[in-house]
Amino acid sequence: MSAYTTPILTALLLFPFLAALAVVPYGVWQYRKFGSISKRKLVILFSFSFYLLCAYFLVILPLPDPDQVAKLTTIRYNLVPFTALRDFLSGTVWRPWEFGTYLPALKQGVFLQPFFNLMLTLPFGFYLRYIWKVSLKKVILASFALSLFFELTQLTGLYFIYPRSYRLFDVDDLILNTTGGLLGYALEPVLARLLPSIDELNTAAGSERDKAGFWRRLIALLVDLTLFSLAFQGVAYFAPDLSREYYGIYLIGVFLYFVLVPFIWHGGTIGKHLVKIRLVNREGERLGFLALLWRQFLLFGVTFGVWDFLLPAVLRQMQNEEGKHVEFYLMVLGGCGVFLGLVLINGLLLLFGQRRMFYERLSGSKEIGY
Repeated sequence: MSAYTTPILTALLLFPFLAALAVVPYGVWQYRKFGSISKRKLVILFSFSFYLLCAYFLVILPLPDPDQVAKLTTIRYNLVPFTALRDFLSGTVWRPWEFGTYLPALKQGVFLQPFFNLMLTLPFGFYLRYIWKVSLKKVILASFALSLFFELTQLTGLYFIYPRSYRLFDVDDLILNTTGGLLGYALEPVLARLLPSIDELNTAAGSERDKAGFWRRLIALLVDLTLFSLAFQGVAYFAPDLSREYYGIYLIGVFLYFVLVPFIWHGGTIGKHLVKIRLVNREGERLGFLALLWRQFLLFGVTFGVWDFLLPAVLRQMQNEEGKHVEFYLMVLGGCGVFLGLVLINGLLLLFGQRRMFYERLSGSKEIGY
C-alpha cells in the first residue's frame, strides 16, 4: 500500500508550493477573461492539478537507488497487447459461479494492477469534459498522450537520470489508461451533477468585471513590483550609482513607472492592464496628475519607504550607536510599527469588502475594473 500512499503524501507536501507559483498567472488569465476569480472554480482547477501531480508521482515513485537500477536484468518493455488480460485469466481465483471467490480475486495483483491503471486516468477524462467541454475524440487522444508520457518517463529511466528503466514500459498500460480516460468522459454527466456548472461559475465571475477587489489589485501590484525590481537591477548592473538602495533614486523610479506610466496609459501600469483595472477619480473619470502623484507617493514613497528604507536605516543606526539613544530609536520603531499595523488593518478591511485604501481616500482616487 505504501506504493500508493507515498506518492500521494509527496504530492500533498509539494502541491502548496506549486499552487502558489500558479496563482499569479492563473489570476491574470481569469481576470482578463472573466473579470474576477471564482473561488469554487479555483478549487476545481487546483483539484485537477493536484490529481495530475499525484498521477505523475504514482508513476515515478518511490525512486530507487541508481546503483541498484544499474544491476537490473528485468525486461524493459512489453509490446504484446492484452498480456494483462491473459495473466488475469490464468492467475485469478475468481469463478463467476462461486461468490466466495469474488473478494479474494479483488485482492490479487493480476486484478489490482490493471484496475489501478484503468482508474489512473479516469479523473483525467472527467475533468477534460467537465471543465473544458472537450470532445470524445480529443479526450481519447489526450488520454493516450498522457499515458504515453507516463510510459516514456518509465522507459527512459526518468529522462535518462537512471542508467536504465526501473519500471516496465507496457503497451497494456497505454490501452488501460486510454480506456480509463474514455470511462471518465462517459461518467461525466452523472458525476457532474455533484458539482456546480462551470458555465454558471464563469457567468457569476463575469458579473464582477467592474470591481477591483483585494486579490485583483494584489496580483497587479506583485507584477508591477517584480518588473520594477527587475528594471532597477538591470540599471544598477550598468550604473551602480543608480541602485535602488538610495531613497532618492528609488523615488525617481517610482515617478517614472508608477506615476508617468499610468498618467499616459489610461490610469494603468503593466500589472494593472494585465488584470484589467485602472486608476480613476471618485467620479470614475481620469485621475489628475497631482492626485496621481500624491497617491503614489503615499503608497510607494511613504508606506513602502517606511518598510524598505526607514526601518532598515533605524536598525542599522541602532547597531552603530551601540546602545546610545535607544529610547529615541525605539520610539521611531514603535511609530513605524503602528503605521504599518494600521496599513495592514486597512488591507484586511479591503480584503473583507472595503473598496478603498487610506492613500486613495486622501488622494480622491480609486481603482475600477474594465
